Amino acid sequence: MIRSRPPLAALALALPLALASAGDAAREPRPQRPEPPPAPVAAAPVALGVATSLDKLRLADPVPPEQAIALAAARGECESAQVAVRAPAGLAALTARAAPLAGPGGAIPVQLYRVATLSFRRGSGPDGAAGEWPDPLVPVEDAYFHEPRRAFPVAVPPGRLQAIWVEVCVPPGAAAGAYRGEVRLGDGARFLGRVPVALEVWPFALPATPTFPATFGLSTRTGTAALGRPGDPALARALAAAALRHRLTPHGLSADPPGGRCDERACALDWRAYDAEVGPILDGTLVPGVRGGFAEVRIPAAVWQGPESALLATLRAWRQHFEARGWAGRLFLYTLDEPSPAQLPELARRARAARAAGVPVFATTTPRRELEGLVDVWAPNLPAFLDLRARGLRGAPRPGRPEGALPWWYASCTSHGCGELPEGGRDREAMLRAYSGWPGYEIDRPGAAARAMGWLAFRAGVAGELYYDMLQSWGRDPWTDARDFAGNGDGTLLYPGRPERLGGTHPFPVESIRLTQIRDGLEDLELLRLAAAAGQRELAERLASALAPDPRRWERDPARYLAARRQLAAAVARGLARR
Repeated sequence: MIRSRPPLAALALALPLALASAGDAAREPRPQRPEPPPAPVAAAPVALGVATSLDKLRLADPVPPEQAIALAAARGECESAQVAVRAPAGLAALTARAAPLAGPGGAIPVQLYRVATLSFRRGSGPDGAAGEWPDPLVPVEDAYFHEPRRAFPVAVPPGRLQAIWVEVCVPPGAAAGAYRGEVRLGDGARFLGRVPVALEVWPFALPATPTFPATFGLSTRTGTAALGRPGDPALARALAAAALRHRLTPHGLSADPPGGRCDERACALDWRAYDAEVGPILDGTLVPGVRGGFAEVRIPAAVWQGPESALLATLRAWRQHFEARGWAGRLFLYTLDEPSPAQLPELARRARAARAAGVPVFATTTPRRELEGLVDVWAPNLPAFLDLRARGLRGAPRPGRPEGALPWWYASCTSHGCGELPEGGRDREAMLRAYSGWPGYEIDRPGAAARAMGWLAFRAGVAGELYYDMLQSWGRDPWTDARDFAGNGDGTLLYPGRPERLGGTHPFPVESIRLTQIRDGLEDLELLRLAAAAGQRELAERLASALAPDPRRWERDPARYLAARRQLAAAVARGLARR
């Protein structure tokens, strides 16, 4: 079983060790007695501080001044903060420990991670910057095989800021109220200090299965190969669970269609391997209670190229199988991604067959004349929503849904520009104008660039989100090269955790800061929807409008997101109390 993951602080705190007495160092030593040991030298002060989960702490950043962690979350929600450590003389073996938080409902575990960094020679478009950036989260214990990993102890070079990620996931049945604990830091046997942790659990829960489906591409073939165990089913499940733990449905996976043949005369598809792979995701058993919200039809090339009657029979078999398994409403024909003009006739042919078979059609494009009446869900890129008036971008009417489905959207390299930023001239000026200010998932962007997506989705009225990949750079070593499409981390939200690098016996997926920020934005969206359902839509709309007026104007200040969350939570609690 995979473990689910259901204003802040920094402590500029000098911690010199007490000086031991030097003894009577001025006396002449007696020849018959050994010379007294030299007086111990006081350890250099160590500065500790606390930052939010939206901060990206870089090596030379000042240690934040706050002194304690203060989190607030609903049941079934995860929230995080960071502890920053800097020692002028360095640390030989930094350690971090945290006991479960104590409160009215018993104990709530605290997960700790060492924040690792990656170095980039160039920034991601106009808003990025070269240099060393934090992103991978190396766990004390991984969530998939529950093995100790090589997070701590770790040496910290002199003057370098080291961040420790502190995460609390509130169990669905936790009692509301205040919980308390602390993170204790050391350098080997030397005690460095403690950081208080306070958690307020709100008296309501977020839905375990998201009401807003977000599907991110994840090739388990690529992932298991990069982790040294090609095709390993346990490792494939761990990769899929890494998405589900962050409120994301993985798509792609092995990409294997069911075996067997299907035509107009007889249909005998073997669903056993497919159901073993996808069933736990859609049934909510891989990460308990979290049911995936999206699956794509897998059609072999020979069927696409064969008789229309066989294609129609195959598509009907997919619909019938999903209905029989209780997965209806989550199956789409998603094919020919970002179709070129030359591909539109073929996409139209495939869409006609899918609609005749009762399978909804999902298209990553704006409406096209060639596809009129054939597409159920349009999923354009973010720029199509610049004025947030894309609410009318509905799919083709269907029985039972004559108004058509609301659109989805997706972020891409257009958030930073899909090519390198020119050094100067008019081309550089044009790129700065076109690509500055968009939200997105690059490493060298503010944390709010990812978290704002949830608030913008509420504002735009979109029904779901798609992203092309989570393992884009896994064909090489993303620990040293995670740059694609001129973006640092574009399409790479996980890192390969090999035992020789991080300890343990099983390879595993290493999560990222950006993945937690995407999850937090989706949790914010659930909170906005809960507030609207509790009769506080005006408040939800006002707060979302203030934080994210449009896709190129969104708040960067972490404190404003956290304050807005507390306002929404209070509104939800009041609404529930009146019922």
